[in-house]
This record gives sequence, C-alpha cells and structure tokens, in this order.
Amino acid sequence: MTGAFAALDFGPVWEMRSELLKGIWTMVLISVVSFALAIVGGLILAGMRQSKSRPIAWAGFLLIQVLRGIALYVLLLWMFFGLASAGGFQFEPIPAGILALSLLNSAYLAEIFRAGYEAVPPGQKEAALAVGLPRRTWFARIHLPQVTQITLPAMGNVFVDNIKDTSILSVIGVTELLRESQRWAQFYQLPFEFYTAAAVIYLAIVTLVTFGWRRLERRAGRHLDTTRQVRRSRALIFGIGARSETATAP
Repeated sequence: MTGAFAALDFGPVWEMRSELLKGIWTMVLISVVSFALAIVGGLILAGMRQSKSRPIAWAGFLLIQVLRGIALYVLLLWMFFGLASAGGFQFEPIPAGILALSLLNSAYLAEIFRAGYEAVPPGQKEAALAVGLPRRTWFARIHLPQVTQITLPAMGNVFVDNIKDTSILSVIGVTELLRESQRWAQFYQLPFEFYTAAAVIYLAIVTLVTFGWRRLERRAGRHLDTTRQVRRSRALIFGIGARSETATAP
C-alpha cells in the first residue's frame, strides 16, 4: 500500500495549474450568474404562487413541480442536443449550462421564498397598518429583514449545490474544473492525481462559500431582535428541532 502511494505523481497537476485555474474561473462565473438569475426566477415563481388569481397560482405551482421534477442531466441534454436536433435554437455550452442551472434552482428558491414569506406572523402587518405605517415602509423595514434572515441559510445550501452541480456541465462540453481535470487525467494517464486535486478544490471552494455565507447571515440579522416565532419558523424550514432553538430564546 505504501509503495502504491509512493508511485503517485502530482507534478503534472502543478504543471497544469493554469489550465485548472481557467476551469475554476469558468465554474465560479457560471455558479454566480446562474444563482443570481435563479433568485430572480424564484421571486417570480414565488409571486405567482402567492397570487390571488387561481390560474396564476396554479401556473406557478405547475412550473415549480415540473422544474423540480426534471433531473439536471436530462435538462442539459434536452436543451443542448434535443432542441438542436429538433430544428430549434442551438445553445452554446456555457449559456445552456447557466440557463439549466437557473431554471432548476429557481424552483427550489421559489419554495424557500414562499415559506419564508409565510413564516412571518401576519399580525405584524395588521399592527403596522393600524398605527398608520405605509405598506412600503412595513415591507422594507419590518417584513423583508425577517424574511431575509429566515431564508438565507436555505439559500446558502442551494448556492453550494449549484457550485457542485456545475461539474455536470462537462457533459455538454463546458470547460469547467471537472472537464479540465478529465482532459489532463486522460492526457497524462493520471486519473487519481487529477481527480483528487479536483475534489480538494471543490471542497475548498465549498468551505469558503459556507463560511462566507455564515458571515452574511450574521450581518443580515445584526439589527434584528429575533423572536421565538421567527426562530421556530426558521427551524421548521430547515428541519431543525424547533424545541432546541426556542428553548434558549430570551
């Protein structure tokens, strides 16, 4: 076993670091752009689900279920190869990957936004309007900060999954990190070394994003006096035991 590990050669991995860095940059670009678009799409779908018009609400519900039910791999193949073979629009690899990730994650974010919106006690709005507070002020100063604090942890989970899902885009030729690793692993005949390097890079990026998102969560809630109800609602959204969360609340 020791002799087998001694035969490993990570030298080519270091030599190809510039190519791997290009793949990392492509991965980061796709992750950020697709997640930003998914937030917009999620807000739109959540608004449709909250609509008082039943046709619009049902349309939002059906769109969310369809997008959540399609595997990313299948969606990519359908968009990149299926549409082109049927005489439709031919996507370039990167735009196709961004669009597929955006559509998929917008459905998950829509449910997160909807749950966060409904988690805030409705009595707060009634009380604010009763004392003459404008709706816009109530939403911006009271409702939105609480919704943000409730939904940020789940949004972070979606963003982390989005980063890892970029590896699937290699199937349509996107030259992200995994694609570059595959390319040079085959060239040097060193699959263990290059795939190990790719795994370590993914782990490092996800760890950095996780710690950065935690700081964002604390910053978003620094001015809030978190109530028992908000703590309980947040716990229910993420499957955390609400009793342990609320027991320590002042």
